Amino acid sequence: MSYKGPGVSNVSRLLYPCPSRDLGSLGTHLTFDLSGNIRFGPDAEPIGSPTMSSQNPDFWQDHLAPSAARIKSIGEAVMTYLPGIDPTLLEPDYSGIRPNITEQGFFDFMVRHAKDRQGLIECLGFASPGLTSSLAVGEMVAAMVRKDIWKEKASVEALAEGWE
Repeated sequence: MSYKGPGVSNVSRLLYPCPSRDLGSLGTHLTFDLSGNIRFGPDAEPIGSPTMSSQNPDFWQDHLAPSAARIKSIGEAVMTYLPGIDPTLLEPDYSGIRPNITEQGFFDFMVRHAKDRQGLIECLGFASPGLTSSLAVGEMVAAMVRKDIWKEKASVEALAEGWE
């Protein structure tokens, strides 16, 4: 949700609430867009299974628009750490799809290279903080490629030239 209103004039940094006891999510936090506007989110919720998406051709389109029905719950969540906001000024902004590797609870991302699937390095379940660590993960994947896939002396960087 985007927000323009009282209660945030002194905020200059990202704000994250304490995670929930069951670690179901990292909570509804405050972020800034590239123009410095305030946004609250994510308000994560399960939307279905791969089976459901294959049965309904409009499944993804139906879930790519934020719902005004979530304003109340997002406002309540934000007011636990910023009681000065006016939740009636929250507006749906954008939404996205984050595929998970598990259906319940908090999870971490996974990077794996199974020896029986030579050449395939899987990067699965990336959410925040996984995206925050993307440069380090890229270095790790490059090291895996050097060690396990490109056993010749050519550098990975030389092999990647021209593919940018």
